[in-house]
Amino acid sequence: MPATRPSIFSDDPEIDISGFAPKSAPEEESVPDETVRRVSEEGGFPSRPPRPQRPLPKRLTAKSGRTVLLNARITPRAHDRFHEIIESERLRYERGELTHRVTLGELVERALAALERELQATSAK
Repeated sequence: MPATRPSIFSDDPEIDISGFAPKSAPEEESVPDETVRRVSEEGGFPSRPPRPQRPLPKRLTAKSGRTVLLNARITPRAHDRFHEIIESERLRYERGELTHRVTLGELVERALAALERELQATSAK
């Protein structure tokens, strides 16, 4: 074997690749499981028992149907106002005045409905 690596761009006929062939079957595990277990415990990696599978918790909130992302630039004051309203709605929910937690998406929809009502009222005059 040469002392340097052959170039992948050369057409050197002296490169012998006859010793390379695809494997016919996967190699069998050469180290017994007990040896692996013993060495790992000696090295400070003890085996842990498997955790029992727990059922996934039921969804606590209903699906809202809101699947489209709205990305908009707003002022810091508008951002703060949105989140102040969300916080006040959360407190109303915790007091039992609301049956669900209000999300930012719902708040935007409610604001849009209020704007539409306002526009209809001004156009009717």
